[in-house]
Amino acid sequence: MQYLVMISRSENASSMSVGKQDIEAEAEYVRRLYASGVVRQIWLRAEGGACMISEADDEDRLNQLLSELPLVKSGFLAAPQISQLRSYSGFGPRSN
Repeated sequence: MQYLVMISRSENASSMSVGKQDIEAEAEYVRRLYASGVVRQIWLRAEGGACMISEADDEDRLNQLLSELPLVKSGFLAAPQISQLRSYSGFGPRSN
């Protein structure tokens, strides 16, 4: 199944400092998720945070994997918001 994942900064993020090591640990974890096929596409959001298209057998497994993101674990990022995606039917055959 595919999911849209929205990741935002936590309410406490402005009072926290994030170092280069933290950013690199986050990037390395995301690279591993990408290499394993869990992360299909990812973008940084202008207002902070990220969004991604992810693939997993079920939402619980995806939530478990994303809760291990280093910046989520540190509290800099809020818990990811996960939405299951369905096929868009507008491109399918039309009934007359």
